[in-house]
This record gives sequence, C-alpha cells and structure tokens, in this order.
Amino acid sequence: MQLPDKRPLMENVVVTSAGELGELIQKALSKGNGAFLKIFAKKSDGKYYITVLLDRSKVLAAECLVVDTKQNLSGEEAISVLKSFVGKPMVVDVYDLDELELKLSVADNVEVYAQTPKVPLSELFQISGEGPPSESVKEEPPQKPSEPAMAAEAAASQVAVSAQPAVAEKPAPQAPAGKPEVIVNLTGGSIPERAFQVYAEDLLREAKRIRGLTINKIEFDANVGEGVVYLNVHIYGSSTGSSRDVEIAEKRMLHAVSKYAPVLLREAEVKPIIRDVSIIIDGQEVKPQEIVDKDKKKTGNVTKDGRITLSVLEDVWPYFSAYARTVINEIESAGIKVDKAHFDIRGRKEFEINLSLVVETSMTKDAVQRIVKDVVSRHARELGRSLKRYITVHNIDVETVSKSTSSTAVQTAAPVESGKAAEILAKKALLEKEVEQLLKEAGIDELSVLTEEKKKESEETVLRSRIEPAVETLKNRIHAELKLVPRVTFKWLKLNHEVKGTTVYVDIEASFIRENVGGLFGSFSGVSDDKIKQDIAATVQRVIKDVSREYGISMKVRRLNVIIR
Repeated sequence: MQLPDKRPLMENVVVTSAGELGELIQKALSKGNGAFLKIFAKKSDGKYYITVLLDRSKVLAAECLVVDTKQNLSGEEAISVLKSFVGKPMVVDVYDLDELELKLSVADNVEVYAQTPKVPLSELFQISGEGPPSESVKEEPPQKPSEPAMAAEAAASQVAVSAQPAVAEKPAPQAPAGKPEVIVNLTGGSIPERAFQVYAEDLLREAKRIRGLTINKIEFDANVGEGVVYLNVHIYGSSTGSSRDVEIAEKRMLHAVSKYAPVLLREAEVKPIIRDVSIIIDGQEVKPQEIVDKDKKKTGNVTKDGRITLSVLEDVWPYFSAYARTVINEIESAGIKVDKAHFDIRGRKEFEINLSLVVETSMTKDAVQRIVKDVVSRHARELGRSLKRYITVHNIDVETVSKSTSSTAVQTAAPVESGKAAEILAKKALLEKEVEQLLKEAGIDELSVLTEEKKKESEETVLRSRIEPAVETLKNRIHAELKLVPRVTFKWLKLNHEVKGTTVYVDIEASFIRENVGGLFGSFSGVSDDKIKQDIAATVQRVIKDVSREYGISMKVRRLNVIIR
C-alpha cells in the first residue's frame, strides 16, 4: 500500500505478543488519528510482508506480500495471515497519521480499503488467545468415543468460563485506584463505551496541565438519537490552589468539554451535542453562564491622546490593542491621516470586528474603504491564527474629510478678508506670468523642471511609505509558505531589497534540509532537488505577486538562491 512521505514513529521493533503489538498501536494513536504498520514475519512455509492501515477503533485496509512467491493478498486474506502471526515474533515499523494523512492514505489505497472487512482492534488482538483452542476443536470431532470427549470438552469450557471472569476482574479494581471513575449513562440507543473512555482520557490529560486540579469522577448522561448523541457532562474534582486557580480550572475544563467532544464523532460516528456541563470542584458547582457573566467587556483608550479607542473582553485586550495600533499605523503609512478610530470587538469564542473611522485625505471614500478593509482583514487573519480563534470583519464605517476642500476654503476666504491682500496676490500672479514669458523667449524651461522634480519627490515619498510594510509582509508570508513545502524541512531565510525608481528588487536566499525516509521497510523519495527548487521558486513568485497587488507596488525577484542539504 502507498503511504504519504513520512518518518516512522518507531522502526524495526520486535514484538512477540498481542499485548506488545497493541501497545505500539496505542502509542501511534495517542499522537494522531490513525496508524500505519509495516510488519515482516516468517513461518516454515515462507516470509511475509504485511501492511495495515488503522484508525482508532478498527482495521481500514490490509495487504500482504508473500515474499518467496511474490503473491499479493489483500482484504480478508491479509487479515487472516496477520491473525495467524499475532502472538509470534514480528518485526514492526509504526507510523502515526494525522486526520489529513489518514484520509489521503485511504484515498491512495481505496481498492484495498473496499476489499478489507472493518475488523475491530479488540477482535484482532483476541486472536492470539483464541487460535490454539480453535485448532483443538477441529481435531476433536473425528475421535470415536464421543461421550468422554464431550465430558472433557464441557469440563474444559467450565474451566475457561470460570477463568475468564478472574482475568476480567483483575483490572477492574485497579482502574479506580489509579484512574478517576468514569460513569456512562446511556438512554435511547447504544454507543461503544470505548468512545467515552477516549473522551474521558482527553479530559483527564487536559486536567493534568492545570495547576492544583485533581479529577475524581467524570459522569456522562447520553441520550442517543439518529446519528447524534445529546450529552450532559458532570466533572467532579478538588483543587489545592487559590480561588483564582479554581476559577481558571473551571474555565479550562469547560472549554475542554467542547474541545474534545468531536472524539465521539471520530470513535462512534455520532455527532455530539452538549446540552449541559457542570464542573463541581470542592463541592461547589459552576455553570457555564456564571463564568460567561464574569467576563466583562473593557472599553478604553489604546493611545494616550484618545485617538484610538477599543471595546473588547478583558482577557484578550492586550492582543486587540496591539492589533488596533498596527492597523492604524499601516493605514496612515498609506497616506491617510486618522483623526478618530473606534474598534468594537464582539463575541467570546469567535470575534467580530466593527470599526468606525474619521480620516483626513484627498482620496475618494471608496478608495479609502478599500484600503482600510484590506488592512483590517489581513491583520485579523493573522491575529486569528495566533489566538486560534475565528475572527471576522463585520462592519467598517469610514467618514472622510477632504484636504482639498479645506485648502480651497482658506484661499477663497482670504480675498474677502482684505482687499489689499487680493491686490498683492493679483500682482504676484502677473509677475509669475511675466517671468514664465521671459524664460520661454530665452529658451529656458526651468519652472517645468522644478515642478517635475517636486512631483517625482512626492511620488517617491508616498511610495517609500508603502514599501517598508510591503517588504515586511512579504518576508512574513514567504517564511510561512516555505514551512509548508513538502519533502524538505525549512531552516532559514534571508531577504534584502533595493528600490530603483518605482520598482522594488528583491534578493532571497533560503536553506532547507532534505527529508529522506529509510530503514528496513522505509521508502526513499524519488523527487529530484531540481523539482523541489522549482516548487519553491513558484511559491516565492506567487507570494510576491500577491503582495505586489495588495500594496500597489511593482516587486521583482532579482536573485533567488535555494540551498538544499
């Protein structure tokens, strides 16, 4: 079977029992949503190479190659071969897969997936204990004395039945001693208890990260419908911390209940809908709404002069105040003077930005609106990635005050104030015309040269104000994009620029380390360094084109050096 290019989590591990194989699989599943196994084993009749794709609960696809005869087995035949080896020595490579890698692996091996029965993992591991009895059952029927055989078989089955509860009862007392109690109350249908156990393990793992918190019991009241399960979650615990620590613990556990609920969709294929959550710490119950009421919005000045104001929840005030300063600075760098700005941020888990602006500019209102929306939206996306929250721009209200109207108003008001001033201005205009006429007669066009130089200087000033933020944005975006280039690990980036006229020329140097996966069952990438360099160059050109379009600046790559070690 095909597998996305990936380094193995564990390589060349020898297992001799079903328990050891199960532990390897659980380690891989704890780091992702699925696992891929490469198994090498041999019997007297030949050598076998088995590949298995798993999710958290079942086998998705299985394939087996008989090395000596080059025969390929897939689906049920491959699982049968694997079951015959469980409990015997095997060499195993284990790969952990995230959700995307798991889906890609299924898509790449869809034929094998369709042929493979979805065997639960628990059934797969029980085979090692069930194998020998099944062989003895096949051998017993040919025996002629049937009554003694039946009596012996009945006695053996009684011993087996009595032995099984003893084995099952041993772990039961140990679970409450080492782990908190997990209670599942189901109504209306059935869901594998394993799904709730995984959910509870995720909640306990989150609780271990909270200072002073100990969880004693988790209770799930689940009402199962068609494809959905309605949940009431009750968590009981104690805390050795201060009242502030208890408050933080309550908030984080409430968040964890919602965060890890999709585990039920993954494990049991039912959509979880949380109706009620209660966190009882040291006997005191806190409901979600009580915690929401504690989060009050803070409204205040971001700058000392009160030009920028902000209204947002207190716990995220530092992030959005920095966001507001950055946005206003970038707007002003585009030649728009901001007289007043108010950011109203609504929401708690997901944020909605509403911005009111009063600006002084000679641009049209539509042009200002377009620039402001671009800046606000771009920085909102970056802040959303940092906070891991969904942030949207809901409304931008811009009020413009034109520079040209104020200047013309002054010019028209001046003649009204004083007739003497009007007379002086008229004489000045006549003198300028006479000077222009004399220069033209002498063949000198100095005034046009001066005006052209001033025009060029003003254009360069405006352009320079946009270049610095554009280059900074370009550097950040190229840095982020190069981290996503497959088959290589990004190490460092150098970016220099030079302005010539109205064009910015960029010199870029980037270093990568080639990812080669090897080993007993490893696979080496067949993609050449030249192909990887072409992909990197295409990525850089695309980012430069996007930034150039956003800032209205001509940007070109002068030198691109990609180092792959």
